[in-house]
Amino acid sequence: MALGLTTWWGGSSTTSKSTRVRSKETMELAERKEGKVVKRRRRRDDTTAKSSTAIVDGYFPGMVNLSGTLCYMNSVLQAFASMSSLVEHLEKVVSLAMEVDVPTLVTDALLDVIHELNTPHTRPPAALRPNALLHALQPLPAIRRLLSTREQQDAHELFIVLAEAVSDEAVEVAVEVAKLRGFADVVSLQGYVKGKNGDGNIKGRADKIGARKRDKIRGVAQPWEGLMARRRVCQKCGWSEAIRLDTLGGMELPVPLHGDATLDACIAEYLAPENLSDVTCELCSVRLTLEHYKAEVERLSAPASSSSRKPKSNGVPPAASGSFSTLEGLPTEPFNENGQMTNSRKKRAKEARRVETRLQEMLDSSTITGFGDTTILPLPNSPSTAPIPIKWQISRTNSIRQGIITRPPQSLRLHFIRSEFTPYGAVLKKTARVAFPMILDLTRFVADGVWEERSGSISGMLARNADTNGTPLIPTPPKRVLYRLECAILHYGYTTSSGHYICIRRKPCPASDGEDGRYRPKRVSKSCPDGCTCESCAYFGPVREDLGNVVPGKGWLRVSDADVDEVGEEALYEARGAVFMLFYDRVGDYVDKGESGEQVESHVRVKSE
Repeated sequence: MALGLTTWWGGSSTTSKSTRVRSKETMELAERKEGKVVKRRRRRDDTTAKSSTAIVDGYFPGMVNLSGTLCYMNSVLQAFASMSSLVEHLEKVVSLAMEVDVPTLVTDALLDVIHELNTPHTRPPAALRPNALLHALQPLPAIRRLLSTREQQDAHELFIVLAEAVSDEAVEVAVEVAKLRGFADVVSLQGYVKGKNGDGNIKGRADKIGARKRDKIRGVAQPWEGLMARRRVCQKCGWSEAIRLDTLGGMELPVPLHGDATLDACIAEYLAPENLSDVTCELCSVRLTLEHYKAEVERLSAPASSSSRKPKSNGVPPAASGSFSTLEGLPTEPFNENGQMTNSRKKRAKEARRVETRLQEMLDSSTITGFGDTTILPLPNSPSTAPIPIKWQISRTNSIRQGIITRPPQSLRLHFIRSEFTPYGAVLKKTARVAFPMILDLTRFVADGVWEERSGSISGMLARNADTNGTPLIPTPPKRVLYRLECAILHYGYTTSSGHYICIRRKPCPASDGEDGRYRPKRVSKSCPDGCTCESCAYFGPVREDLGNVVPGKGWLRVSDADVDEVGEEALYEARGAVFMLFYDRVGDYVDKGESGEQVESHVRVKSE
């Protein structure tokens, strides 16, 4: 290869024998598709994974730094293995891909690496070599660009490339699942359409096949993607443009150059309103255009006068007033000899009145349509249906752009921007210490209907907040959006293009359901419902599943390529000045675990005011 990566993608020649024994048994299925032979890996149940449940304090493997500069890739793969939502997502994609027989090379190889990283051993194992993953990533141009330089690269950029590769394969699987595969699917789709249109009574024979397909497609939604709403508000008139929803794949948080900062302050700075200058305001432009056309109607409807028929010279010779001075002295003939308005002037006045009426209707209804177009549509009850030509008058003002999270992602990725350019063009690394919590409360940054349109009268709103007898209902407390820290990627060095990346992640634990017996990241839930005021919530917080198992120096893994050491939470506190990326997993809602009603009532007290 011209890039000199043959030693990295050496495949079986560099894979150790013990690694091949521990890897899953696979078989290849070859099928002809579009004239090419597509090979798909098939998984079988691994008996060695089930036997690992008996290991109490096992050793977890690290990864070989194949080129001496791939520490960023090893840290990102360890971060993937620490997120329970990402592991479950990859397993769903692979399961559906095997069902519809679609090749997912990157997802297969990535899931194999994750399972190996989460498998404990009775003695320190040999470091892993991700040769299969590198072979699967080889066709991607972004990966070839990152690995061809043999220099230190950005771990955040590699995470995005891996996430996009998995997303592309998940989309291919979803498209294949949505295809119609026989007469039963057609009949199910027809029944679904009739039920939507209200033309058929399909109660009792629901669209089971279509519902299963839709559930499968929703199951492969990317856990790291959420939604963020943005809008722009004019400071002069208060006009707010239409709310735009953008994909929230993560947050790139600014940090100061030196000193101390908190994660909450960084997120608040990221979502803070942004002042914009010299921005076009639609409402101000409509008002300015309306004033222009009102003046135009008055000018065109003015009575005949001597001044309108004879141009003013003001003592200035025509040849000295401009480049078109020879045309400026010619009469425009707005009126005929009898003092009546000409047909062309009548037509212009009529068009100006139509524009004035349409713009006034926009202001009265607070609905602006067709802004910036050369024509606007008339009112539905207008006698003329022809488009109205218009010349907009643009008004530029100062505005504020606001942003808020509307749908929090399942896994939250936070990237701290630690690079800054000096006035001399050099890149300087920010060394500020960022304090981050184990449990992140994102509730105040998530929208709770504040931007939604409020429809209906006040009496209707009050009726919705009361029961059938008219008794006011107790307001439900807001739903808290909590995240638990799962992994932190640290960077040590003077610049982001040099130095060393390491990872501190939670130690994997056995699966709680016991279905496959694999070790995997643990998913936690709230210990009490939202709004609880019990003593435990006041002292220890709403998430208390692992508080009794916290031991100093235990519970976390500090991974530096092939070196894996068990540490405690204090290691994260000491690494505040080197934190580069944080990975949080969303905490599940409270689930009643079958306690008696008296115990629940004595343990949980919800505010009634």
